[in-house]
Amino acid sequence: MTSLLATLALAAAAAAVEPAAPPVDDPQAHRFTWAAVPTATFNTDEGFGTGGVISLYHHHEGVLPYRDELRFNVFVSSKLVQSHAVTWDALRPFGVPGRSYVRVGYFSTLTQNYCGTGNQVTCDRADARAAADARGLVDDPALADDDFDTFTRRYHLMRFIRPHATVLFRPWLRDKPWRMELLFGWRGSYTVPGELGERGPYPGSRYAADFPVGEEGLSSVPMVGFIIDNRDNEIYPRHGVYAEASVRGGHAWTGSTWPHAGVNATGAIFATLPGTPLVLASRVVADVIVGQPSVEELARIGGTLDPIAFGGAFLGRGVREHRYLGKVKLLSQTELRAQLFDTTVLGQDLSFGAALFSDGGLVGYDIADWRGDPLHPLVTFGASWRILWNRTFALRWDLAASPDEAEGPGFYIIVGQVF
Repeated sequence: MTSLLATLALAAAAAAVEPAAPPVDDPQAHRFTWAAVPTATFNTDEGFGTGGVISLYHHHEGVLPYRDELRFNVFVSSKLVQSHAVTWDALRPFGVPGRSYVRVGYFSTLTQNYCGTGNQVTCDRADARAAADARGLVDDPALADDDFDTFTRRYHLMRFIRPHATVLFRPWLRDKPWRMELLFGWRGSYTVPGELGERGPYPGSRYAADFPVGEEGLSSVPMVGFIIDNRDNEIYPRHGVYAEASVRGGHAWTGSTWPHAGVNATGAIFATLPGTPLVLASRVVADVIVGQPSVEELARIGGTLDPIAFGGAFLGRGVREHRYLGKVKLLSQTELRAQLFDTTVLGQDLSFGAALFSDGGLVGYDIADWRGDPLHPLVTFGASWRILWNRTFALRWDLAASPDEAEGPGFYIIVGQVF
């Protein structure tokens, strides 16, 4: 509750200095608005974080929710995670029917999880203690943080630096209803194992057992695909469908260190329950990789978004991020959402809502080598509090738990809808 109040207070302070958007008299007029949200956030995987989001909006020709958005993200957390990015998102860029998306960012962490691969990894602390014993380390109860404690704390963690970029172009074959788009894109990153001043994985860690010197190299992955979008609203859809299918791949010809190929199919449906404010939203994702991807590529799905799955703030809420890694992912998400009341504060339109949700999935290392039970479903359950701000972006507070996660419930404060 303290984090919720802190974020609301910061949002209100930002709203106090943001001018209200002028009335829409002439759709041909160029209007510019902006929003600045200092953040005080928390999620289970990254710890307490601070930073901010500044978005600049260009409105023109009645294009919704905006014609252009230029967004700046800065984030630093108590678990020494840094995530900074600049994003340009444009609908009808330069008057061309379509959408373009460019994102350039920097990510570094000392505390990313690595439990192994497959769907039965545990990150069991007993394994960490056994590895410490094997190295001759002794737990001294008189010391709060001796070498034994440091080793066991880091045993299931990774550290790396990862600058990254994504470029997408989505020309429209036809506009709504039933918008149809082609998808052309590229995502790339350069991974440096270690941290500033010290290269490589944590000595003796679970990750070092699989990759003794880490995985340094370039991931360069072009993609092509097709999209169908009939949602009534992309910030908070009340009815409609969204579907995309794409193929991607990295090779020496594309400059990639790790040769691999992947296919992704994603579909989502939204329906308002008659006579109620309730919206039933459901998404399914199928993602399969062949070849030899890096661990970071193994952790992500393909398509227009590349969130980590299964586990974390987007796919697998309630399970620690980066826990279940595999080339085969069959995932689902269902939410029962409702926006409960609207208000205007200092010229800003705020809509408050809530949701119940469940994430589920089947994850295997490989079709031929599942590394676990192929029929073992991963399931999470949770509840959420949501705010829609000026119909341009969303804030969410998600609390989730899973019978597969011994570390307790996950709590996330995130800018943006899950889907």
